[in-house]
Amino acid sequence: ELSVCFAAPTENKEIISHISQHGGKWPYWFKKMENLQKLGNYSLKLQVVLNESNADTYAGRPLPSKVFKFTIVEGKPEKFLVGLLELPFRIGVPFSIPLELQDEFGHTTHLTNRIRPILEASGLTLKHDDIPVATKCVIKGVTAKGCVNSCQGKNFNLKITLPGLKEDTQVIKIRLQPGPPRQLKVKPDSEILKIENGTAFPFQVEVLDESGNITAQPELIVHCKFLGASDLPVYSVDCSNGGTNILTGPVIHVQNIKKDQILKARFEVLNCKDVPPVEKIIKLLPSSHVARLQVLSMNGQKALQIKHQDEISCVAGQVMNKLIFQMYDEAEREIPITAAAAEKIKVNWTPKIDRELLMQGLLPDVKVPTSVKDARYCLITYLDEHVSLESAFTVRPVPDEPKHIKCKLKGSNTLQMGEELQSEIDVMITDQFGNQVQTVTSACVNSLGVSGPGLDKSNLKITWQESTQTMKVKGIRYKPCLLGSKELCFAWREFSDFIRVNLVAGSPAKLQLVDWPELEKPVAVINGRELQRPLIVQLCDQWGNPTPEPNVKINLTKSNNLKLVPSNQQHKTDDTGRANLGVFSIHAPRGEHILQIKASYNKAILDCLVIKINVLPDPEKPICLNVKYDKSPSFPAGGTFPDFMVNVLSEDDTIIKNINPARISMKMWEAQSSRIRTPVDVTTFSCSKVKDDKEDGFFYFRDKMVPERVGTYMIQFTFAMDKTNMLNSEQIIIEVVPNDPVRLLPDSLPATPAVSNVRALTSRTLVKDLYLHLMDEYNNHTGLDLVGRVIAKIKSPNEEDIEIPQFQGKVNTVEFPLENGSAEINLVLAEDSPGRDSTEYILVFEPHLPVLKKPLEPYCLSFMFYNDSKKQQLMATLTREKDQLSKSIDLYRKMFDTTNQLVAEMKCQVKEAETREALLKNELKKHQIEIPQTNTLQYVDSLLKKKMLEQEGVMKQPRRTCTLPNYPKGNQDILGKIAHLAQIEDNEAAKVISWHLASDMDCVVTLTTEAARSIFDETQGRQQVLPLDSIYKKTLPDWNRPLPHLRNGRTFFRPIGNPVFARDLLTFPDNTEHCQTVFGMLLGDTIIIDNLDAANHYRKEVVKITHCPTLLTREGDRIRSNGKFGGLQNKAPPMDKLRGMVFGAPMPKLYSTISAQIDLLQQYRAAVIKFDNVNKDLDLHLQSLNTPEMQKRKQELAEQEKSLKLVKQKLGMTPALSDKGAESLLQPIILDISDTPIPPKRMRRDTV
Repeated sequence: ELSVCFAAPTENKEIISHISQHGGKWPYWFKKMENLQKLGNYSLKLQVVLNESNADTYAGRPLPSKVFKFTIVEGKPEKFLVGLLELPFRIGVPFSIPLELQDEFGHTTHLTNRIRPILEASGLTLKHDDIPVATKCVIKGVTAKGCVNSCQGKNFNLKITLPGLKEDTQVIKIRLQPGPPRQLKVKPDSEILKIENGTAFPFQVEVLDESGNITAQPELIVHCKFLGASDLPVYSVDCSNGGTNILTGPVIHVQNIKKDQILKARFEVLNCKDVPPVEKIIKLLPSSHVARLQVLSMNGQKALQIKHQDEISCVAGQVMNKLIFQMYDEAEREIPITAAAAEKIKVNWTPKIDRELLMQGLLPDVKVPTSVKDARYCLITYLDEHVSLESAFTVRPVPDEPKHIKCKLKGSNTLQMGEELQSEIDVMITDQFGNQVQTVTSACVNSLGVSGPGLDKSNLKITWQESTQTMKVKGIRYKPCLLGSKELCFAWREFSDFIRVNLVAGSPAKLQLVDWPELEKPVAVINGRELQRPLIVQLCDQWGNPTPEPNVKINLTKSNNLKLVPSNQQHKTDDTGRANLGVFSIHAPRGEHILQIKASYNKAILDCLVIKINVLPDPEKPICLNVKYDKSPSFPAGGTFPDFMVNVLSEDDTIIKNINPARISMKMWEAQSSRIRTPVDVTTFSCSKVKDDKEDGFFYFRDKMVPERVGTYMIQFTFAMDKTNMLNSEQIIIEVVPNDPVRLLPDSLPATPAVSNVRALTSRTLVKDLYLHLMDEYNNHTGLDLVGRVIAKIKSPNEEDIEIPQFQGKVNTVEFPLENGSAEINLVLAEDSPGRDSTEYILVFEPHLPVLKKPLEPYCLSFMFYNDSKKQQLMATLTREKDQLSKSIDLYRKMFDTTNQLVAEMKCQVKEAETREALLKNELKKHQIEIPQTNTLQYVDSLLKKKMLEQEGVMKQPRRTCTLPNYPKGNQDILGKIAHLAQIEDNEAAKVISWHLASDMDCVVTLTTEAARSIFDETQGRQQVLPLDSIYKKTLPDWNRPLPHLRNGRTFFRPIGNPVFARDLLTFPDNTEHCQTVFGMLLGDTIIIDNLDAANHYRKEVVKITHCPTLLTREGDRIRSNGKFGGLQNKAPPMDKLRGMVFGAPMPKLYSTISAQIDLLQQYRAAVIKFDNVNKDLDLHLQSLNTPEMQKRKQELAEQEKSLKLVKQKLGMTPALSDKGAESLLQPIILDISDTPIPPKRMRRDTV
């Protein structure tokens, strides 16, 4: 077996395997192997193997084998390939051609000997080197020359031949580009070029390689420099893109050339030293274009040349004419002005040029300026495509003949009264255009005059100023006159001029009040009220002119008894010289007082301002209570006081009316013996209802009960001015005397006697040292002047009982003297007196007074009678116990009755508070205010705050107000000026009604003629007055009467223009009834309607059925009741022309709504708090009733009642007598005289 393996890098790879069969006649042989072409190391192995199984071992032993190693290498060159070429290929630049030689199987191989290749290309001349014997085969030094036509190059087929190879030829395609710059070509080709001066010459430049191809490369700049004259331009052009370009630049211009001039042009390629420069000769010819402009001025028959920038003097205001214009070229040849050339000529003194005159060589006329300061610069320009030329001259005006004088004020034009003008006035003489004439001399000052109204010429000075050729005027001063702008007249020969100066006030010398007329008379002001207007002080000079001096301190002095609110503070004047001291409230006694306003300026005291103030009493300020009553009668206890008539007096001693009676109260208390100032146990009475409306201002306290207890009492009447301040009357001291006697009573209630008929005197004593007194109905001692007797006798409760005890001496009656209303009683039973044992009898004391016609009630005292002394003593003890128990039970019952009554009252208060809260809550719902169930007070407080802010915002909104000052209400009978009595919401209606009543707006309305007369006298008849008691009221219109077109509920026609009675548009803040009287008389049935057409239509229809009243339109027209309309007197002016005499606007309806909501919220808040408080009080009181202490008292009462019943049983007292008879008999007389003497009937008790 023959096998061939290739030695790969990783493993040997078997590529051929053949088996040769054994033959007896021939040896082993193998075919020729020709498919081994891959270069590398190989191994050939011959192995003996067994037939059929191909095993290489036999009987465990390897069979014979032989290995041959060999290597396959490349063969000799047979062909070649062209490798990668390095671009670009350029003319004249050597490049290399790499070749790859291969054997016949394509394996790379190398030359074994030196070969000279053959290179061929159509149109190219090629040069190259031989190929040396080396590992790499490269044709080096290949250069090509030839024409490539463009800078982008040209494609060529390059044929490469290597002689001696089997495949010896390869053709490749190459693109050949121009080579590096080697030469510069400039066109035109002529060596001498002719150029006209002032023109630019274009050169065609081409940059060529060594084969003459146009070539390009970056930064290929061609530069041309001209030599032979100064200031010649340099041309430069970039040929980087195409290798060729037009080389040109600025014009070549040589100054003052008169003939041909030779220049040299040198062309170079910058940064290319291999390119030689090119030079050409330039012949510069004089230009045939315009090179110079010339202007001539005709002076008579002679023409004078005006050079460039010359100055020409001419009389101001004249005209320069006959100006000649000429043009010349560089060779000083005159160029005629053609129509085309005339279009290129411009002048700056006129926009339009007459081209015909210009073609004749004449320029437009030049008008000389009227002011010597305004020199005219005249410029002539010629501009074409070749040249820009100009010729200029300045026309300087000189003054003309004198025609005017001119005054100039140097400095401020303001001077103070009495002072000289600090500034100087220069007077110059000018021509007709105001140019100063320089030809005058100092003698002209004698001809200058100065005049002006009010001018003081005493210090006037006129001097000549040589340097300025002017006259200087000083010493301008004015006599006292009106301030403002003043005109001064300056006259010289027949010429004059005027100047204005501002005459202002002099230095501050005194003070004046602004907007305070008639300060000679005292200013009337009501005590406690504000002045009518603010005190605004103005600094003035000695002539009374306002001085605008700032920061002058103003002081206000006053007497000690005059109080100003706010307190006096120091003020300073503002930039206008004014100081606003503000509006003061005056508090002072009635009469005249003096205010002094002082100021100092520059350490000098100015004339002080004295204001006399007449302090009038305030008719609305209560100062005292006047009380009238009948002082003649006495005041018996329990009787009725005489009627008290109370009125509130103001500072002017007049009665204040329109006072709520609830604010007047009467207080009464018992005088204290000690020096206790604060009264206790005060009883308050409210005033009675007024019986007659005419008694306005009078308050009556009728049928008030006198206290029941005798003693000294104090009565005082109180007027609640507000929630905290009270006005009290003088205290009235009254003595309450006893009333008529009605009964007989002891000083103190004695104990129930228990007696017996034994021998011992003490056991038989009924009463000892018992003093009985005459008492009135209220238990006051009375009858001190009465004399009589008291008869004592004994009665039995049982009328059938005939066994009656007797007094000592076995008598049935005993008499005692009664003197000074008292009697001393000592009674003793007779020894062994008759009587039933353990029986209750009644001791009766009957007073007998001959003077009294009506018998008095007797005093009855029950006693117990016993036949046994021991039993008597025992019963006496039980009787005392019974009396004590009865008194204690009575006290307990009174306490519990009072407590139950208080609980009932408190429950009633809770019910009332709950009802009040629910009622107010429903009212708030009607105003769209919902109250939450929780946090009620917090919600109400926040809502109140919000509503008050809204109310304040509405109040601050601008609205129409009457600026007419109102008359001080020094008397309650003064209602005020008509303009302030009513308000009108609609602006148009307010305007026309105010204008209609313009003559009455300032009229003061009073209730009485006396008040009107007082105002008339105070104002010396200058103030209109209208007393209401002088108005015949039967002719006044009915405010409920329908409009004229409505009669008896029937409409006679359908009106247009929304007619309405003017009086229905009025609202009255106060005194509605009186105001209806006033405006009913002034307006009558006046009707407001939209416009004049509607008014005429309405009147036309109304007069068919009845009389038509005056018609006013909302547009301001008026048709009088007689039908007359039209004219200025029947047309209302604009609102601002009424000067504030216009009815004010009422508060917006929103204000009333918010105010009502605030009032309801405040009431609701108070109701919630009250409901909460009374609930708490009731709960606390109910809790107090269940305290252990109160339960103990109830238990004590029950025990005492039980004990009393047992004691009575022991005493043997009959229930009928003890429970009913004795109580009914004794109750009216057994009263605790320590009770209050003031009856609770219709009274309120206050503890102060």
